[in-house]
Amino acid sequence: MIALAGCGWLPPDSPPAQPVPPDPDAALFHDWKVTEHVLGPRALISESDAAAFHGRSVAISATSYASPWSGGCDDAHRQKRSRTLADVTTELGIARDRTATLGLADPVIEYQLTCGLGGTSRTPPLILYVSGTHGLTCGGGVCYALTR
Repeated sequence: MIALAGCGWLPPDSPPAQPVPPDPDAALFHDWKVTEHVLGPRALISESDAAAFHGRSVAISATSYASPWSGGCDDAHRQKRSRTLADVTTELGIARDRTATLGLADPVIEYQLTCGLGGTSRTPPLILYVSGTHGLTCGGGVCYALTR
């Protein structure tokens, strides 16, 4: 008994595990839901076709993404940059007051998700504009509002 009690002073075999710092892009990693849409002047689909995407998911994790427009990718890489809402609305051709009804506000982070290194994948990139709990992604002249 005395021998067992005397071993309590020995250091542990390995140092305690340090907590992993959170990913700075954690706000992106969600199953986003399409809640609304905005047709641009050169939209390739009709209003009713765009509305058919409401309720669909855009799933994003640290290493993958899947959307109704870009398909899925299990080897995703991302780039991000800070944007102003004014720049994004001008670039996309959306009225600024319309983006306010979609929940977007400054600051906006633009994420470009690509599949595989070097862009050799046939999966098209997915671009998301994230502002708090709201997001926006566009394709074919239509922008889809997302919420998490």
